[in-house]
Amino acid sequence: MLKRVAAFSYALVIVCLSWNSVSAADRPNILWVSVEDISAHLGCYGDTNATTPNLDAFADQSVRYTSAFTCHGVCAPSRTGIITAMWPDGLGANHMRSKATLPPHIQCFPHYLKESGYYCTNNSKTDYNFHWTEEDVWNESSGKAHWKNRPDPNQPFFAVFNLTMTHESRIWPQNWKNVVKNVPPEKLHRPDDMKVAPLYPDTPEVRAAYARLLDIIMVMDETFAGYLKELEAAGLADDTIVIFWSDHGNGFPRAKRWVYETGTHVPLMVRIPEKFRVDGQGQPGSVNDQLISLIDLGPTMLNLAGLTVPDNMQGQPFLGANVPKPRQYIYGARDRVDERFDMVRSVRDQQYRYVRNFLTWRPALQHINYSENSVVRKEMRRLLAEGQLAKESAQFFAVPRPIEELYDVKKDPLELHNLANDPAFADVLQRMSSACDRWQTDIRDAHLLPEILLDQEEQKSGSRWDILHAEGGEQRTRKLLEIAKLSRRPSASDQAQLLKGISDSDSAIRWWAVTGLANLSSHDSEIQAAIEKAGRDSEAAVRIAAARGLNVIGKKDDAIAVLTAALDIDNDFVRHAALIELDEMGSAASAARPAIERLSSQLKKNRKSSEYVSRVIEHALTTLNPWQGLRPWPDGVGGWLDVDWSTRRAASVGRLSQETP
Repeated sequence: MLKRVAAFSYALVIVCLSWNSVSAADRPNILWVSVEDISAHLGCYGDTNATTPNLDAFADQSVRYTSAFTCHGVCAPSRTGIITAMWPDGLGANHMRSKATLPPHIQCFPHYLKESGYYCTNNSKTDYNFHWTEEDVWNESSGKAHWKNRPDPNQPFFAVFNLTMTHESRIWPQNWKNVVKNVPPEKLHRPDDMKVAPLYPDTPEVRAAYARLLDIIMVMDETFAGYLKELEAAGLADDTIVIFWSDHGNGFPRAKRWVYETGTHVPLMVRIPEKFRVDGQGQPGSVNDQLISLIDLGPTMLNLAGLTVPDNMQGQPFLGANVPKPRQYIYGARDRVDERFDMVRSVRDQQYRYVRNFLTWRPALQHINYSENSVVRKEMRRLLAEGQLAKESAQFFAVPRPIEELYDVKKDPLELHNLANDPAFADVLQRMSSACDRWQTDIRDAHLLPEILLDQEEQKSGSRWDILHAEGGEQRTRKLLEIAKLSRRPSASDQAQLLKGISDSDSAIRWWAVTGLANLSSHDSEIQAAIEKAGRDSEAAVRIAAARGLNVIGKKDDAIAVLTAALDIDNDFVRHAALIELDEMGSAASAARPAIERLSSQLKKNRKSSEYVSRVIEHALTTLNPWQGLRPWPDGVGGWLDVDWSTRRAASVGRLSQETP
């Protein structure tokens, strides 16, 4: 702890020394305008249907970045990465709406601007996946926060305005009306003019959703112009760097919440007044294709303000003096999204995207209560149930998922054609996979621990970051990564290593080991004995993972006994994980209904549970026959389609028993 305090104090000294070298006249104001859920649906980014005259004009005054990506396709993890300039999965803060504790030496980047004399305001979304206090980050964070409120009109400011009218929920017909209520009907986009990407079915409902998306973006464009006019009216346009960006992709399936291009590629434009341009940067109307992660935004602001970037920050400046070489790779990660567990890692270079799936027995599009409001998702499910959904869309409901995906994003920007099994791309696959290994190891990917254990070890270590940064952390990370990769789709030759893992002293290793044995789906007596042993493990997380294995090997009653016992543990993380397994068993877990109902009544009476636990309870109590709606892949290639909203445990490893109807 003393070492951290000393390191932090030293960083502050360096920041102050750096600031003293910058005169008042050299301090730029900085204005951010961030928007939600739009992908790059702007005219200046090539969307010919978009109506964005103000942003198109702004592009002519700015540098337009064409290869900017967020670290996650959903708001809270994305904003966590931006505000800390660190990869959220290294902080243990990549689960949606989690509340990690940060170690003292990790500060949000506005803290350094604020300490150096900037007036820092946020209007008003935060959505950070960690504990924080306003006074440590902002001078003000509220719906009234504004650079105009600074006490000294000569004080430089860093001001953020977040526009919410483009949020996915505004595409829903009932909410869209409120956003466009002042738009003349003749200016609204016509559904018949929309071109639907092959990711989605081309139906009137989907076309109408596209049109509504462009409508709310049009309203956002008008609002954006107002912030520029405020600067001009105050005579500050020539003193203020203006940055426009979006937090992630649009609210359609396989876009928002995902690590593909559709979920992580975002618009980013920066307008730099001439007096603040360095080394030829910031030329109006220029286009830059270097790879940028939005975690680079914070360090770039510090660099533009003449401040030293703290060593712990993993983002790197892309503007200002002495910028490093552009990135060779950018990375993305997906973990628990709302109430459903997942674990995906991604690496992208200038031509390829690599995707690593860990929980392959679950379909890509699991049932997420909030997401099911999407008109596009409803259309996809309807057509899937009717056997009419095209393979391009249907693949996202199939189980098992591939353990690896590789796409040539130059030739296949929608990432529909997986090249991972193509021998011609074996070298590319190996290079990208190795880059993913290095990244997960370097950042100490804390989400290699299941959420139950992540919470437990945080309480002992002080922060989730500390768990794998303690002595021996790198070795533990490598060991966890090795068995996690092995567990995805093990072969018989991997059996010995998995059996050894069942007896490891590290409960996270045991969790992955029993997960891998369940994925073997073997009736080997030694494997069955190991799974049964894990069902009696001292750690609830391991017992819950073993319950999935017990169900796979045909010991349904034993699985239900383990899971219902877990419901009696007064811990939201434990109950959540147990409920997910019961829900995914479908009607095979009908004997657990009384226990789930008791828990539901108890939580409602005590008003004590997370929203996500309540959502899983609601869905679990409505889960139907586990074979209802499950149909073979349309062209007979293999795999199974999950038509019903629940994930089908019986098909979890892509194999069906002889009794399958």
